[in-house]
Amino acid sequence: MNNIIDRITKMENILDELTLVVEKSDKAMNKLAGSLKDLQTLKTYYESQYMKDVMAEKRNEVPQDLKRGVLSEDAVHMLLTDLVELSDKMENLSKKIR
Repeated sequence: MNNIIDRITKMENILDELTLVVEKSDKAMNKLAGSLKDLQTLKTYYESQYMKDVMAEKRNEVPQDLKRGVLSEDAVHMLLTDLVELSDKMENLSKKIR
């Protein structure tokens, strides 16, 4: 009898934890999916206007107190790399789930 209670309790805990993980993951995926338009905007900026803005910064035409991480050499590249790695993880995880 005690063995049954332990097993059911353990499975109930797993169910509760996985339910929370799935809910949080679903929210995160929906937020990411909703950000794809912004991602495209950032890519377009990086391919067209980025270098002009970097040069303007080098000419001190950009206020020093303006947040401008987007002008760093690595910030956008790292974000894009992280997104590719994340999509690979999601693809591999999807295969394991199914």
